[in-house]
Amino acid sequence: MRYLILECHPGYAVLLDEQGRFCKAANLRYEVGQTVYHPILMQEEEKPRRAAQWAAGGLVSVAACLLLVFCLGYYQHFVQTHSSIYLAINPQVQMDLNRQGTVVRLTGANEDGEALLAGYDGRGKDKAVVADELIDRAIEAGFLSEGGQVAFYIDAPDDALFRAYGVELRASVTGHLEGRIHVTVAIYDYADRQPDDGAEAAPAAAPEAAPLLASSPPEASQPPAVPASSPRAAGSDDGDSGYDDADDDGDDDDDDGGTGDDDGDTGDDDGDDDDDD
Repeated sequence: MRYLILECHPGYAVLLDEQGRFCKAANLRYEVGQTVYHPILMQEEEKPRRAAQWAAGGLVSVAACLLLVFCLGYYQHFVQTHSSIYLAINPQVQMDLNRQGTVVRLTGANEDGEALLAGYDGRGKDKAVVADELIDRAIEAGFLSEGGQVAFYIDAPDDALFRAYGVELRASVTGHLEGRIHVTVAIYDYADRQPDDGAEAAPAAAPEAAPLLASSPPEASQPPAVPASSPRAAGSDDGDSGYDDADDDGDDDDDDGGTGDDDGDTGDDDGDDDDDD
């Protein structure tokens, strides 16, 4: 490979190779512009440079690992869904919470729920604040009135978090509506819900509580059974009817006989008329 001498110094010379790379070599009384073929290249500076490169690469790797750990922790604590709360008035809304109890996602579980969320963004707010604001919107829209009920179905990973969220939501809603409207606040465990087979399927719908006892429909009253008539009794009735018919016929015959007598009397009257003549 050919090298072109660019600079000459007392201890070294700067060379340019055929690939356009600069390098240093021992100055063997070179002159600027001279072309050499087998210079003695200086390699002493390569080792520290490689060490620096390895050190820089190691620092970059460590920084990348730390960034990954930080991003993973941030995702788990502030972005990933850790629990859910289902608000059921007539509108049904699903609130997905992170580990801090902050809302990360809101979903309408039915048509009224979607209408209630129209134009509202509760992401980044505390669950109690979102619940109070949604209740206010439900009152304005006419979904909730005096004597109504607000139900919360809490889907928490453990009982302690379920109880803590239940106490917090009940206290927040009660204090928020105090002096304005009286409603019943009910807290349910989402895991113990009773499914409603007659309702339409929905991922984020809160089911109604099933009745404890199912009332059976009243049985229709049956008329008393009438015993069937025996064949012999039926025959006796027919015999009576036969006798009555016979008597009736005999009476008719007597009537006919009486009519004959009348005719005889009429004949006598005619005889009397002849004598008179």
